[in-house]
Amino acid sequence: PIQSLQWQADSQQHRLLSRPSSGSDEALLYPVAEAFAELMTTAKPELIKQCEASDCILWFHDQTKSHRRRWCSMALCGNRMKAAAHRQRAKRG
Repeated sequence: PIQSLQWQADSQQHRLLSRPSSGSDEALLYPVAEAFAELMTTAKPELIKQCEASDCILWFHDQTKSHRRRWCSMALCGNRMKAAAHRQRAKRG
């Protein structure tokens, strides 16, 4: 990747920007790999969790105060799982 230092007028500070050096597949994946490497080296391992939804393959960094987050997204997986649990309870009762 090509990195450059740019002045950000709104925040009044410099920012290091990275961009791919070419249009290759590997160059396009560099920002993803860089973000993953940063997450794995800065986050506590116990706070990187797999979504508990049975059909979801995503992992997330639990930054909640209690560290009890269960789903990658409450709007997507959490809502679906809670609705499914409610339907299951309603069938039994």
